[in-house]
Amino acid sequence: MRIEQLIYIIEINQTGSISLAAEKLHVSQPNISQAIVSLEEELGVKLFKRSRIGAVPTEDGKLIISKAIEIMNKVEELRETASLQFNQLSGSLAIASVPSLCLSILPPTLANFKAKHADVELVMMEMNYPQIVQEVLGGQVDLGLIAVARNFQSPHTQLISEHLLDCRIMAYVGKKSPLAQRTQISIEELLLEPLLISSDYLNNIFKKHGEPTILFKLGNSEAAKRIIAEGIAIGFYTVTGMRNDPYLETGSIVALEVTGVDFGVSFRTLRLKSRHLSLPCKEFTKEIKTIIAAM
Repeated sequence: MRIEQLIYIIEINQTGSISLAAEKLHVSQPNISQAIVSLEEELGVKLFKRSRIGAVPTEDGKLIISKAIEIMNKVEELRETASLQFNQLSGSLAIASVPSLCLSILPPTLANFKAKHADVELVMMEMNYPQIVQEVLGGQVDLGLIAVARNFQSPHTQLISEHLLDCRIMAYVGKKSPLAQRTQISIEELLLEPLLISSDYLNNIFKKHGEPTILFKLGNSEAAKRIIAEGIAIGFYTVTGMRNDPYLETGSIVALEVTGVDFGVSFRTLRLKSRHLSLPCKEFTKEIKTIIAAM
């Protein structure tokens, strides 16, 4: 039995395909197939049911794969322990985050993390929630940072989610708008106004109360802020996402509390249950919690 054979069966289990596993691991498909056949012969069990649509683990295969995951997690721990003997954290860390955190909490988190762990190769990507889920499930990223409903329950049993922060969503209007003199606006009043909505989550909230007039579907971009500032439409952002925002600080746009509905989100981490929680991932999570606590 070889380490690479364990890596192969874990990857096939995650992708559901020998060809996809081979592509991801940069190994030829015949090599992986032969390695699996050799492992099955050595163990005396059939690990996968193969068909034209992919490879599905047998009952024996599921047990073997779960043990393989445990073994590979221990191997990663051994490697990290060895690297820590030099008092320097190394390795790689890929993170995918929703835009709200990219504009507020992540910049100081990334700066502090890199200052402490310069040898960690860090990759940061901005994505929406469905994209992040797929990237985490596919193993392309180590850690997802998502914004979801406060009562969120992940439908994916392969994923682990941890709460970071609850945050209100506010409505934002231009300073010349008649609404700019107010501090609150109801969900019913918003349904009568032209809106700028970038997420299905917000759209679904509005549709529970009526049919919103959506003029634009833009993210947390310069164009979106300009549209709000000009009074063309009302936009929506989290309080956290608008921290230190120049449009808000200069008074070009004004925040209003939305009444009559639970208008908030929960920021959470998301990671693959079967994937070893690396030291870089642990340290980054610790750093982001420190930044949140200091807010």
